[in-house]
Amino acid sequence: MSDFESNRISRRRALGGVLGAAGIAAVGAGSLSAGQPAGSSVEGKRVLVAIGEFSEGMETYYMVYRLIEEGAVPVVAAAKAKRVQMVVHDFDPKYTNYTESLGYQIEAQVAYKDVEPGGYDGLLIPGGRGPEEIRQYQEALKITGHFLDKKLPLGAMCHGPQVLYAARSIKGRRIAAYNGIRADIELAGGVFVDEPAVVDGALVTSRGWPDLPYFMPKFLKVLAGK
Repeated sequence: MSDFESNRISRRRALGGVLGAAGIAAVGAGSLSAGQPAGSSVEGKRVLVAIGEFSEGMETYYMVYRLIEEGAVPVVAAAKAKRVQMVVHDFDPKYTNYTESLGYQIEAQVAYKDVEPGGYDGLLIPGGRGPEEIRQYQEALKITGHFLDKKLPLGAMCHGPQVLYAARSIKGRRIAAYNGIRADIELAGGVFVDEPAVVDGALVTSRGWPDLPYFMPKFLKVLAGK
Protein backbone atom coordinates (compact mmCIF):
# COMPACT_ATOMS: atom_id res chain seq x y z
CA MET A 1 0.00 0.00 0.00
CA SER A 2 1.35 3.43 -0.89
CA ASP A 3 1.89 6.13 1.73
CA PHE A 4 -0.82 8.18 -0.04
CA GLU A 5 -3.41 5.39 0.27
CA SER A 6 -2.41 4.71 3.87
CA ASN A 7 -2.87 8.37 4.77
CA ARG A 8 -6.34 8.56 3.20
CA ILE A 9 -7.54 5.35 4.84
CA SER A 10 -6.17 6.37 8.23
CA ARG A 11 -8.20 9.61 8.04
CA ARG A 12 -11.36 7.58 7.49
CA ARG A 13 -10.52 5.17 10.31
CA ALA A 14 -9.84 8.10 12.60
CA LEU A 15 -13.46 9.17 12.32
CA GLY A 16 -14.65 5.64 12.96
CA GLY A 17 -12.46 5.49 16.03
CA VAL A 18 -13.97 8.68 17.39
CA LEU A 19 -17.62 8.11 16.51
CA GLY A 20 -17.87 4.32 16.59
CA ALA A 21 -18.92 2.36 19.68
CA ALA A 22 -15.33 1.48 20.54
CA GLY A 23 -14.30 5.08 20.06
CA ILE A 24 -17.04 6.37 22.34
CA ALA A 25 -15.95 3.90 25.02
CA ALA A 26 -12.36 5.04 24.62
CA VAL A 27 -13.33 8.69 25.02
CA GLY A 28 -15.28 7.83 28.14
CA ALA A 29 -12.25 6.05 29.52
CA GLY A 30 -10.08 9.08 28.81
CA SER A 31 -7.80 7.24 26.35
CA LEU A 32 -8.36 9.84 23.61
CA SER A 33 -7.21 13.38 24.27
CA ALA A 34 -9.45 15.40 22.00
CA GLY A 35 -8.79 18.61 23.88
CA GLN A 36 -9.93 20.39 27.02
CA PRO A 37 -13.29 22.12 27.53
CA ALA A 38 -13.44 25.85 27.09
CA GLY A 39 -11.60 27.62 29.89
CA SER A 40 -14.57 29.89 30.63
CA SER A 41 -18.12 30.15 29.45
CA VAL A 42 -18.93 31.01 25.85
CA GLU A 43 -22.63 31.23 26.65
CA GLY A 44 -24.41 33.90 24.62
CA LYS A 45 -21.47 34.56 22.31
CA ARG A 46 -22.49 34.87 18.67
CA VAL A 47 -20.48 32.95 16.09
CA LEU A 48 -20.92 33.33 12.35
CA VAL A 49 -20.68 30.04 10.43
CA ALA A 50 -19.76 30.93 6.85
CA ILE A 51 -20.82 28.44 4.17
CA GLY A 52 -21.42 28.19 0.44
CA GLU A 53 -23.14 25.72 -1.83
CA PHE A 54 -21.63 22.25 -1.25
CA SER A 55 -19.89 23.01 2.03
CA GLU A 56 -18.99 19.82 3.92
CA GLY A 57 -22.08 18.76 5.85
CA MET A 58 -20.50 17.00 8.81
CA GLU A 59 -18.12 19.86 9.45
CA THR A 60 -20.93 22.43 9.26
CA TYR A 61 -23.43 20.64 11.49
CA TYR A 62 -20.79 19.54 14.02
CA MET A 63 -19.65 23.13 14.42
CA VAL A 64 -23.22 24.40 14.77
CA TYR A 65 -24.24 21.73 17.28
CA ARG A 66 -21.12 22.10 19.45
CA LEU A 67 -21.72 25.83 19.67
CA ILE A 68 -25.32 25.23 20.73
CA GLU A 69 -24.22 22.66 23.32
CA GLU A 70 -21.87 25.21 24.86
CA GLY A 71 -24.58 27.90 24.98
CA ALA A 72 -23.12 29.96 22.13
CA VAL A 73 -25.32 31.26 19.32
CA PRO A 74 -24.39 30.04 15.82
CA VAL A 75 -25.61 32.10 12.88
CA VAL A 76 -25.26 30.46 9.47
CA ALA A 77 -24.37 32.86 6.64
CA ALA A 78 -24.25 32.30 2.88
CA ALA A 79 -24.50 34.29 -0.35
CA LYS A 80 -28.27 34.32 0.14
CA ALA A 81 -30.48 33.64 3.14
CA LYS A 82 -31.93 30.36 1.90
CA ARG A 83 -31.69 26.60 2.26
CA VAL A 84 -28.20 25.51 1.21
CA GLN A 85 -27.17 22.11 -0.12
CA MET A 86 -24.20 20.49 1.60
CA VAL A 87 -22.13 17.45 0.65
CA VAL A 88 -20.39 14.43 2.17
CA HIS A 89 -16.69 14.03 1.42
CA ASP A 90 -15.20 10.60 2.07
CA PHE A 91 -12.11 8.55 1.22
CA ASP A 92 -12.32 5.33 -0.79
CA PRO A 93 -9.19 3.26 -1.58
CA LYS A 94 -10.44 2.76 -5.16
CA TYR A 95 -9.86 6.43 -5.93
CA THR A 96 -6.90 8.80 -5.78
CA ASN A 97 -9.05 11.71 -4.58
CA TYR A 98 -11.88 12.14 -2.10
CA THR A 99 -15.41 11.24 -3.14
CA GLU A 100 -18.41 13.56 -2.96
CA SER A 101 -22.12 12.87 -2.55
CA LEU A 102 -25.09 15.03 -1.63
CA GLY A 103 -25.66 15.42 2.10
CA TYR A 104 -28.00 17.33 4.38
CA GLN A 105 -29.25 20.82 3.73
CA ILE A 106 -29.10 23.71 6.18
CA GLU A 107 -30.89 27.04 6.45
CA ALA A 108 -28.67 30.07 5.98
CA GLN A 109 -30.11 32.75 8.24
CA VAL A 110 -28.34 35.76 6.79
CA ALA A 111 -26.73 36.84 3.51
CA TYR A 112 -23.14 38.05 3.54
CA LYS A 113 -24.20 41.49 2.35
CA ASP A 114 -26.34 41.90 5.46
CA VAL A 115 -23.74 40.78 8.01
CA GLU A 116 -22.38 43.37 10.42
CA PRO A 117 -19.19 41.61 11.60
CA GLY A 118 -18.97 43.76 14.72
CA GLY A 119 -22.04 41.95 16.01
CA TYR A 120 -20.21 38.60 16.22
CA ASP A 121 -17.65 37.21 18.62
CA GLY A 122 -16.22 34.56 16.31
CA LEU A 123 -16.18 33.15 12.79
CA LEU A 124 -16.10 29.53 11.61
CA ILE A 125 -15.47 28.39 8.03
CA PRO A 126 -16.17 24.70 7.30
CA GLY A 127 -14.53 23.00 4.33
CA GLY A 128 -15.91 21.23 1.28
CA ARG A 129 -16.39 23.20 -1.92
CA GLY A 130 -18.10 26.05 -0.09
CA PRO A 131 -14.91 28.06 0.53
CA GLU A 132 -14.22 28.15 -3.21
CA GLU A 133 -17.54 29.96 -3.63
CA ILE A 134 -17.30 32.09 -0.49
CA ARG A 135 -14.05 33.74 -1.59
CA GLN A 136 -15.76 35.07 -4.72
CA TYR A 137 -17.88 37.45 -2.61
CA GLN A 138 -16.23 40.68 -1.52
CA GLU A 139 -18.68 40.96 1.38
CA ALA A 140 -17.47 37.59 2.72
CA LEU A 141 -13.83 38.60 2.32
CA LYS A 142 -14.49 41.83 4.24
CA ILE A 143 -16.03 39.82 7.07
CA THR A 144 -13.06 37.47 7.17
CA GLY A 145 -10.64 40.40 7.04
CA HIS A 146 -12.42 41.99 10.01
CA PHE A 147 -11.73 38.94 12.20
CA LEU A 148 -8.14 38.61 11.02
CA ASP A 149 -7.36 42.31 11.42
CA LYS A 150 -8.83 42.52 14.91
CA LYS A 151 -7.35 39.17 15.98
CA LEU A 152 -10.76 37.77 16.87
CA PRO A 153 -11.54 34.03 17.12
CA LEU A 154 -11.56 32.53 13.63
CA GLY A 155 -11.67 28.81 12.85
CA ALA A 156 -11.17 27.33 9.38
CA MET A 157 -11.17 23.64 8.47
CA CYS A 158 -10.13 21.57 5.45
CA HIS A 159 -10.53 23.89 2.42
CA GLY A 160 -11.63 26.77 4.69
CA PRO A 161 -8.19 28.46 4.60
CA GLN A 162 -8.88 29.26 0.93
CA VAL A 163 -10.97 32.14 2.26
CA LEU A 164 -8.20 33.29 4.59
CA TYR A 165 -5.54 33.86 1.94
CA ALA A 166 -8.11 35.40 -0.39
CA ALA A 167 -8.96 37.97 2.28
CA ARG A 168 -5.58 38.80 3.80
CA SER A 169 -1.90 37.88 3.76
CA ILE A 170 -1.13 34.68 5.66
CA LYS A 171 2.64 35.12 5.49
CA GLY A 172 4.24 33.33 8.42
CA ARG A 173 0.95 32.00 9.80
CA ARG A 174 0.91 28.35 10.91
CA ILE A 175 -2.05 26.69 9.20
CA ALA A 176 -3.46 23.16 9.10
CA ALA A 177 -5.65 22.29 6.12
CA TYR A 178 -6.53 19.56 3.67
CA ASN A 179 -3.29 18.39 2.08
CA GLY A 180 -4.67 19.19 -1.39
CA ILE A 181 -4.24 22.93 -0.75
CA ARG A 182 -0.84 22.68 0.91
CA ALA A 183 0.87 24.18 -2.15
CA ASP A 184 -1.58 27.11 -2.14
CA ILE A 185 -0.88 27.85 1.52
CA GLU A 186 2.89 27.69 1.06
CA LEU A 187 2.82 29.83 -2.10
CA ALA A 188 0.79 32.39 -0.13
CA GLY A 189 3.55 32.47 2.48
CA GLY A 190 1.87 30.34 5.12
CA VAL A 191 3.47 27.48 7.05
CA PHE A 192 1.56 24.25 6.41
CA VAL A 193 1.22 22.07 9.52
CA ASP A 194 0.03 18.47 9.28
CA GLU A 195 -1.71 18.29 12.66
CA PRO A 196 -5.35 17.81 13.77
CA ALA A 197 -5.66 21.37 15.06
CA VAL A 198 -3.28 24.33 15.07
CA VAL A 199 -3.68 27.51 17.11
CA ASP A 200 -1.88 30.60 15.82
CA GLY A 201 -3.01 33.53 17.94
CA ALA A 202 -6.79 33.70 17.57
CA LEU A 203 -6.70 31.62 14.38
CA VAL A 204 -7.55 27.92 14.71
CA THR A 205 -7.21 25.62 11.69
CA SER A 206 -7.60 21.92 11.01
CA ARG A 207 -7.17 19.30 8.25
CA GLY A 208 -10.77 18.08 7.92
CA TRP A 209 -13.75 16.31 9.47
CA PRO A 210 -11.84 13.43 11.14
CA ASP A 211 -10.19 16.12 13.29
CA LEU A 212 -13.42 17.79 14.48
CA PRO A 213 -13.16 16.53 18.10
CA TYR A 214 -9.69 18.07 18.31
CA PHE A 215 -10.50 21.28 16.46
CA MET A 216 -13.65 22.43 18.25
CA PRO A 217 -12.26 22.28 21.84
CA LYS A 218 -9.39 24.51 20.74
CA PHE A 219 -11.70 26.96 18.98
CA LEU A 220 -14.04 27.07 21.98
CA LYS A 221 -11.09 27.77 24.27
CA VAL A 222 -9.98 30.69 22.06
CA LEU A 223 -13.58 31.94 21.92
CA ALA A 224 -13.87 31.73 25.71
CA GLY A 225 -10.75 33.82 26.14
CA LYS A 226 -12.03 36.76 24.13
